[in-house]
Amino acid sequence: MGQKRLLFLLAVFTFLVSSSYGRGVLKLKSDDDRPVYNHTLAVTLVEYASAVYESDLTKLFTWTCERCNGLTKDFEVIEVIFDVEHCLQAYVGVAKDLNAIIIAFRGTQEHSIQNWVSDLFWKQLDLNYPDMPDAMVHHGFYSAYHNTTLRPAVLDAITQVKKVYGANFNIIVTGHSMGGAMASFCGLDLVVNEDEENVQVMTFGQPRVGNAAFASYYSLLVPNTFRITHDRDMVPHLPPYYYYFPQKTYHHFPTEVWVKDFSFSNFVLFGLEKVCDNTGEDPTCSRSVRGNSISDHLRYFGVELKCESWRQCSIVMNQDMERYSRKDSRGNLFLSRTVPPKDVVKTSSLSKTGISSLIWDKRDGSSCWQFLFALFHLHVVEVMMKLIPLILKFKSDDGRPVYNHTLAITLVEYTSAVYMSDLSELFTWTCERCNGLTKGFEVIEIIVDVEHCLQAYVGVAKDLNAIIIAFRGTQEHSIQNWVSDLFWKQLDLNYPDMPDAMVHHGFYSAYHNTTVRPAVLDAVKRAKESYGANLNIMVTGHSMGGAMASFCALDLVVNEGEENVQVMTFGQPRVGNAAFASYYNLLVPNTFRIIHDHDIVPHLPPYYHLFPQKTYHHFPTEVWLTELSILNIVIRGVEKVCDNTGEDPTCSRSVMGNSISDHLTYFGVELMGETWRQCNIVMGHEMESYSRKDSKGNIFLSRTVPSTDVIKTKSISKTGISSL
Repeated sequence: MGQKRLLFLLAVFTFLVSSSYGRGVLKLKSDDDRPVYNHTLAVTLVEYASAVYESDLTKLFTWTCERCNGLTKDFEVIEVIFDVEHCLQAYVGVAKDLNAIIIAFRGTQEHSIQNWVSDLFWKQLDLNYPDMPDAMVHHGFYSAYHNTTLRPAVLDAITQVKKVYGANFNIIVTGHSMGGAMASFCGLDLVVNEDEENVQVMTFGQPRVGNAAFASYYSLLVPNTFRITHDRDMVPHLPPYYYYFPQKTYHHFPTEVWVKDFSFSNFVLFGLEKVCDNTGEDPTCSRSVRGNSISDHLRYFGVELKCESWRQCSIVMNQDMERYSRKDSRGNLFLSRTVPPKDVVKTSSLSKTGISSLIWDKRDGSSCWQFLFALFHLHVVEVMMKLIPLILKFKSDDGRPVYNHTLAITLVEYTSAVYMSDLSELFTWTCERCNGLTKGFEVIEIIVDVEHCLQAYVGVAKDLNAIIIAFRGTQEHSIQNWVSDLFWKQLDLNYPDMPDAMVHHGFYSAYHNTTVRPAVLDAVKRAKESYGANLNIMVTGHSMGGAMASFCALDLVVNEGEENVQVMTFGQPRVGNAAFASYYNLLVPNTFRIIHDHDIVPHLPPYYHLFPQKTYHHFPTEVWLTELSILNIVIRGVEKVCDNTGEDPTCSRSVMGNSISDHLTYFGVELMGETWRQCNIVMGHEMESYSRKDSKGNIFLSRTVPSTDVIKTKSISKTGISSL
């Protein structure tokens, strides 16, 4: 309690100190006399950027900001543009107090941002920017502004505004997310092609849009540009920046303003705005942290920047607004305070309720052709899959074991079983859905470490002639916090008798310093006595259970002298450094780590390629399971056996690990607890003849004679169920 009070007082003191130095804004003026960042303008423009997400065009056309404390006073929307074909929205207005024309572009809907972010990882520089040698840009962002109805409508609106309000108006362009990318192309277009001089751009959470050459041109032509990035917002990190190839990668233009949150007990006390250097890729700003937050992307300066509903391409409009509205030949909609051009058609009422509703219909002719093409593509995929093996396998030159798909889908079932909280069912477990893959399997020992909330079992699979050891992973309901903790976990333990080998203390201790290790080793010994000494040993586990499985296998080889040990894990995190990975690979070469598509956990703790000897490092061999899908329907998975480095850049490291759902499902099998109470188990009275407890209350169910140092379990309930 005293420590929390001390932290709170320290946070308040820091807040007061920061408040006394520039109101929490760190500003600089560069040697080349670049414009200075204006905090008040930023908190004003974020409101304008928020307004463009309004789907009710009546409200947007008459928008006033009640919460803005006069910052947007006397603002008037002049033109609203809604591109139905490409689902884009923008507006042009006049802010008289700023003596400026405001142009705002809408970003991507929050409900589709996961897929959009995923797509950006693969996006290549694919378009030469006109009249700029070596300048390459993102084709999609460029086209969203230049090749749609937005550009001519925006330029026409500016012309109309200057005729009515005067030619001496400045122009301020803003937008959020993809809207920020469009805003930057608009600002550049106004300078280069429309000869506008007083153009300022300020965006929020925008992605990279071009390479270093483009960023250099842009910085010279539109120097009054500020990109606001919020703490760990993931979108400004996309498409990725590869510093090993600075001339060929995406590169931000300057100037970034990084808003860093300072919080206490999950309450944000204040934000510190750091104006970054003029390179566009300041390593001390947003690039100094991992961009992994969507929530930071959807909120800037406390203002939400997202659509009101999940139907981003659905808008509503009062009939009163129809005198301001017009449509072009493609059905794109415009609301304007100026006289409509002659080449557009007057909008008619779409309903009798007083509301005109325009919804992007995916059943139009274009989409039907896309659907038919998708069906044709599906057929082609099916044909190709018959010609190409489902599993891409290789056997390396040094005779490493070959990956076995059938064994993988068998072991994932054994891994799934360890999540069962009913020990009676687990002790008598048979897999009805497994089509005979687990036939003849028998559980020998179940271990429940109550003190540390761990669970494992040892069994015999007669058809595999193997002892199966399975470890349970982390509960799905606590995985968010567990994943968050892993981001900061340091290598903090020297592995015994391995020079320079460092490992994760928590994972090492979960196996070595709990009741799990002695119970497993004892069960293996008794299984060999009962079933024969020539049994192989297969160790498996999911998530944290996979980490424990790897330490178990290494222990069996090094300390128990076992020779025929195989490891196959699912979605396991990194457990040690490169030196440990090298030792492990030599001692337990028959190891496969299965990773499902964008599973987040195998990316943790992070791998920092700039410090290869000091960072966490996976051991080989990874098998990356990617999914081929059409129209969001998974057709089938392809399993790629990766190289023998453990960190193959063409496998899971080639994508962003951002999916928890991919972590909880492997080969269609769910790997998670049955209830949110992971440390709650039940056991029928009939199992008590097999059960025992040690002095710490840990539970063991065994088919062999219990050891002499354990205490017989007593009935805890009169209902026929013993519940812990």
